[in-house]
Amino acid sequence: MTLWIFLSAIIAPAIFWIFYFYYKDRFRPEPIIYLGLTYIFGLFTAFACARFYAILPLIGLPDDPSFMMGSHGIQFFFYSIGVTGIVEEFFKFLPFLVIIATFKCFDEKIDGIIYASVIALGFASYENMGYLVYMSGFELFGRAFASPLTHTVFSSIWGYTVGNAYIHKKSIFKASITGVLLAAFFHGIFNFFTTSSVLRILSALVILIVWIWRIRIMEKLSSGEKEAKKNEKLRSKTKVERKLSEL
Repeated sequence: MTLWIFLSAIIAPAIFWIFYFYYKDRFRPEPIIYLGLTYIFGLFTAFACARFYAILPLIGLPDDPSFMMGSHGIQFFFYSIGVTGIVEEFFKFLPFLVIIATFKCFDEKIDGIIYASVIALGFASYENMGYLVYMSGFELFGRAFASPLTHTVFSSIWGYTVGNAYIHKKSIFKASITGVLLAAFFHGIFNFFTTSSVLRILSALVILIVWIWRIRIMEKLSSGEKEAKKNEKLRSKTKVERKLSEL
């Protein structure tokens, strides 16, 4: 892989999306160093996931389902959801558990989506290293920016369900199962549709549906952050005024 491809097609999209998420969380942003560390978690997670795929033949499952795409459509459909979707979303989810357990700055519902998205960016960056060397031109830059987006969209599902459960002191186990399975389903359906020239338009529809949901949730949570910050400033101002009046 040339330095040009590495910088323009892997590092540049990652930086773009990280700062996009940082902006969306601008009212009470996460420490940028934590976001960088989270991105690295995603890279290592993708590496571990790739190694896991390599041992699937030991349990009778193919590590490369490309032979199913033609005459074995039903098998590929179930493989996309039951193997690709579940395996990749589960591996992305693992460092998220570490984050909510150790990052004290994880104190809002929106943080679940932010950290899940950055993990997914790291995962997509590692994944792209294996694909982009075989691409060029529009195809290369299209995947460079689209792949991180699709991974973050799916991961946002369990990021939201688990982040919400964590903040409200509800069952993280139930939220994890629900979120990961939903993400795996959408991920698998997307993979299945995108490999078919006839059904490819439906893959864009899947992304659009989940992306619109994500935007609406982010706007709702951002509004809550903005209001909380405003109330925090008012409380601080009231305390200062009270102390001054006591002098």
